[in-house]
Amino acid sequence: MNKEIKTSQKVKATLRSVLTNTGTLMIIVGACTAVIAIILNWEKVMDELGRLVKILMPFIFGVVLSFLINPLVNSINGFLDNIVFKGRNSKWCKYTSVGISYIVLLGAVTIVIVYIVPQVSESLKELTKSLGKGYGYLVNNTEEIQNRYPFLPMQDISELLKRVMPENIFGYGTDIAKVVFPYLYNISASFIAGLINIIFAIVISCYIILDKDKIKKEIRRMIYIFTSKNSAPVIWNTFCECNRIFNGFLYGKSIDSIIIGVLSLIVMSIINLPYALLLSLIVGITNMIPYFGPFIGAVPGVIIYLVIEPKYAIIYVIMILVLQQFDGLYLGPKILGDLTGIKPLWVIFGITVGGAYFGVLGMFLGVPTVAALMHIFKVIMEMKIKKRMIREREEIKKKKEMGRHEIK
Repeated sequence: MNKEIKTSQKVKATLRSVLTNTGTLMIIVGACTAVIAIILNWEKVMDELGRLVKILMPFIFGVVLSFLINPLVNSINGFLDNIVFKGRNSKWCKYTSVGISYIVLLGAVTIVIVYIVPQVSESLKELTKSLGKGYGYLVNNTEEIQNRYPFLPMQDISELLKRVMPENIFGYGTDIAKVVFPYLYNISASFIAGLINIIFAIVISCYIILDKDKIKKEIRRMIYIFTSKNSAPVIWNTFCECNRIFNGFLYGKSIDSIIIGVLSLIVMSIINLPYALLLSLIVGITNMIPYFGPFIGAVPGVIIYLVIEPKYAIIYVIMILVLQQFDGLYLGPKILGDLTGIKPLWVIFGITVGGAYFGVLGMFLGVPTVAALMHIFKVIMEMKIKKRMIREREEIKKKKEMGRHEIK
């Protein structure tokens, strides 16, 4: 009887192994077939993916918006819960927090459109006139400028300007609107479509934020259902840590960049550098890119000031270097701390690869992405090491037991 039971168990185990291997083989064959089909129909696949992304754009933007505004919602929710609601009516506290957060966001956008955009537009008009005059002066009076500023390689600068910018590039002057106007129709049509997507995205982001606890529970349930009992907690904790890295980096870097942009505007206004708002805006936006951001943001200002008045360029470079040192040594560590936990080499790797494939957005998101991948790799390595240590301990125990039996 025992032999029959053992035989049936062996047969079941063999069948289970065969079925498992067959299933794995079928998955591999299916995956290879799918990859080959995608390669053979690459253009069609890319077109369909483009259409799908276009359809899903409101949902994608809604997820991104909810991710970005979530820290603000949490801050307001904590404040209201402690001061106003005092632990009661958590549901209404959450609704109020979401409403206030979006009012703050829309208020900030309104301020930008009403106050900042017109000033930037006016600065661009003035800049067009000044660059036209400065370009002509630099090209035609190279020797005079070289005598005034011996340390500047004016011959090289003049040749570079002639190569990069044709002589008639600034000839439009105040008529630059005539050049831009034909594009306004297409831009306005795209703006209307974009506005509709933004409205849908705001609605979607509201639902995501309001239901974020339920979404977290569902994700956690799926992880615990489709993974083993030992792996599930590790995967969930890794997911939470990656979310913390992304969330903290985006929120912290945004605050850091706003502070640097405002400081740049204040300093430039105090020392009377022209186009303070326009260039401070560029500095603040490019500061979102770690390490290289401040230098990338300084390039337009240096070029503009070299054309208008070289001494402004020197003052501007000194100001950017001081701000960069302040940000790197004090402000950045205070706000971000060691959030990503990766070495400068990997930061440069993330910026380079992200920028090569996805442009400026890739340069910004490359760092938290690399940090998240490094954390996942670290978790996998720790799990492998633990398994190996457990295996080695078991082998040592077996050897000890075998030694004891031999002694007996």
